[in-house]
Amino acid sequence: MAYDEAVRLWWTDEDADYIRSRSARYPGAVDLEPEWTQEVMVDQHLVELSPYPSSRVGASGFIGRSDSAGRVLVVIAYRDLDGELHGMNAWPASGRDLTLYSKVVADDQEA
Repeated sequence: MAYDEAVRLWWTDEDADYIRSRSARYPGAVDLEPEWTQEVMVDQHLVELSPYPSSRVGASGFIGRSDSAGRVLVVIAYRDLDGELHGMNAWPASGRDLTLYSKVVADDQEA
């Protein structure tokens, strides 16, 4: 499912600080800016997994490219009762997520 510019991903200060400080928790990790996750949401090749397979609370996962981050990211978010998306976590895509995204891109280029 592709989203357009109208879709906004909201971050609480606490959750934004959490993704900005990934390197403090994981050696060699990349710190992410919440603004980069908004780029994921408008990626024409966006992959949505609802719920994200490893989410304990049934949150959705969005896999897409952020040009500012220079990589594909996974963004975990939940939809509130008003339908707005709230960011919970984000990280650089790897493994299964990156493979899935790459397949969607390749399929789109063949079409």
